[in-house]
Amino acid sequence: MRIPFLSICFSLLFLFGHYQLAAQVETDSVMYARDSALDVPTDPTILFFQEGEKTKTPGKLLLLMKDKKTRSLSAFLKSLGNEELGETVYADHALADLDKDGRKELLVYNYTGGAHCCDELYLFKNTGVNKYQQVAKLFAGNTIITKEREFIYDFHEQYGYFFTCFACGYEDLSDEGPLSNSSITLRFRKGKIQVVPGDPDLKAMIRDNLEKLGENPYQPLEDDIEHDDGLRKEMAFNLVVNYFSFGRNLPETRQLFFRYYKHPDAAKVWAGFTRQLNYILSQNDF
Repeated sequence: MRIPFLSICFSLLFLFGHYQLAAQVETDSVMYARDSALDVPTDPTILFFQEGEKTKTPGKLLLLMKDKKTRSLSAFLKSLGNEELGETVYADHALADLDKDGRKELLVYNYTGGAHCCDELYLFKNTGVNKYQQVAKLFAGNTIITKEREFIYDFHEQYGYFFTCFACGYEDLSDEGPLSNSSITLRFRKGKIQVVPGDPDLKAMIRDNLEKLGENPYQPLEDDIEHDDGLRKEMAFNLVVNYFSFGRNLPETRQLFFRYYKHPDAAKVWAGFTRQLNYILSQNDF
């Protein structure tokens, strides 16, 4: 069977993005697309769904969606990709007890396709025999499900084009440069997705990172391109992690930004940060 060239390209882009994050959770595996002819190992999230418990009767599993409409699991899975329109169907599901209360939750996974994007994870709690209610949706470039049944949510794709190109990244060649910091950990507890709170070490690291980044000289942006070397994006990563890890305190996050970023375009950069933050909040339930 011949595989279309574009399908191969998207599969390789998808594979590369998940490989980067998978390496952070101590695995030597990578992601692959379902239409790929390659037989390669998989990352923890795909492994979770490949090896996870399935229902033998997806047509009988009823899902109460957030829009208050009820549909079967089989119908929902089919709705996530239209083969007739040339959309590859990646949707999968698994049953697992995420909060160790003896009742298994239903997780539905979908890869939306395209470069740099995107994982969708839908979480349903059990409400009766063959009945589940949607309690959360996660939307990100990639989300890792760990062996502890926690979710590592990374902001790389969400802020990938933040005043720079997607492939651009701030690089500090000194031994004391800022540490990588672009993800948060989520877990399912008491019927909802919760952010694992940050600790004093994380707070200290964020402030240290912002201080080091703020010491860099001003990098003017060209009006028609608005690209820097990734400095503003690196600051955004630390700010968004701070926001979600410490009580979603926007005034405190704003204060941090203006304390360490003192350049002429500070108001413009902050407006861009909050605009993307609002989009993240609208697309996720945490």
